[in-house]
Amino acid sequence: MLARNEKTMSSCNCSHFVLSSGSHKVAVYTEKRLESLDHVVRCIRAGELGCASHIRVHRARSLHVLWWTFDYSYDHHFLVTEATEEGLVIIHYAPKTITGMVLLRGVAEIIQESLDFATDREILDFDSGVFLVDAEVYPKTPREKSECVNRARRRLGERQYSVFHNNCDCLVSWTLCGCSYSRQAMNAKGLLLWIGICARYCIKTYRAIENMKNFFVKLYNVTGE
Repeated sequence: MLARNEKTMSSCNCSHFVLSSGSHKVAVYTEKRLESLDHVVRCIRAGELGCASHIRVHRARSLHVLWWTFDYSYDHHFLVTEATEEGLVIIHYAPKTITGMVLLRGVAEIIQESLDFATDREILDFDSGVFLVDAEVYPKTPREKSECVNRARRRLGERQYSVFHNNCDCLVSWTLCGCSYSRQAMNAKGLLLWIGICARYCIKTYRAIENMKNFFVKLYNVTGE
């Protein structure tokens, strides 16, 4: 039974979106707010949070200019592959460091990392909001959950991040139900929308530079031989 602070929302308004299985089945999402680490551990013990669980973490962000405040808060999504009372193992699209970007190693990369409850306090921001997400078509049996995790692991190392079309939300939705869809991207507005648009063109420029670098490396290898 869902907690009182859970909320139900529609996944999208579209009727033409096609899943890999042939039809758009994602109709209803439910979210349960996780209040603290103790609450997370209780959910793990109860079997509510574990392999192939979907967690959304709200990131509260704002920009203050004179007497105006521009909100560009966003949500980060990740897939849980293992859950114990000591921590989580997660797969997500993690942003690269500035050094990594300068060295043309991608702006974001799909990685698997361990989250230790005793030391890591940054990823799970309970003040802003941590939510356990579920949907009608998410995997239910151990075998289905294992297949989803294996599907996500096959994408480890991927650096094809796109603000609107291949972000962290898209990764999790594709892994769990075969539908690469981001509610956040579809509903972006205000400053967050403009940041997304600017980031999109920055990523395009970045990839163009990366392709040019690869071209000259190949050319050098050919002419050098």
